[in-house]
Amino acid sequence: MAIVVLVTALAAAARAQDIGADNVVDARIRASAEAAENLQGPLDGGWRLLGQDGKPIYAFQFVDKPGGGDPLEGVWRDLRRTSTPGDIGLIDSLQRRPGALTVSFVTRPGAPAVTVLLRAGPGGWTGELHDAGAVTLVSMRRG
Repeated sequence: MAIVVLVTALAAAARAQDIGADNVVDARIRASAEAAENLQGPLDGGWRLLGQDGKPIYAFQFVDKPGGGDPLEGVWRDLRRTSTPGDIGLIDSLQRRPGALTVSFVTRPGAPAVTVLLRAGPGGWTGELHDAGAVTLVSMRRG
């Protein structure tokens, strides 16, 4: 009986060590990812474009190389539709100026470009979405 208790205790200790080791590895991975992210430009990562009602319109993923001075690159996804082919694509033009960002992309062949004009402010990025002649007030947030 004492051997069973000892084996059970050793197994529990081994599981605890494995969990601890996994936590250490997870912490190191998180720290490495955070360090790499800190080396990127300020716009690097995922963003959501929201309408005035707070509903998501587009998701953007930007690549902003270290220093924030290189040209931006990115992709878009239409969040108003279920995931289907054609609801995601490359951003054709990303233009950054001090305190301003212009995003332009075509959602389907032959369609006019969708253009997002944003200005940086204390509450984040705000501006207008121009799509097929319609103008919508928007904001852009991380996520």
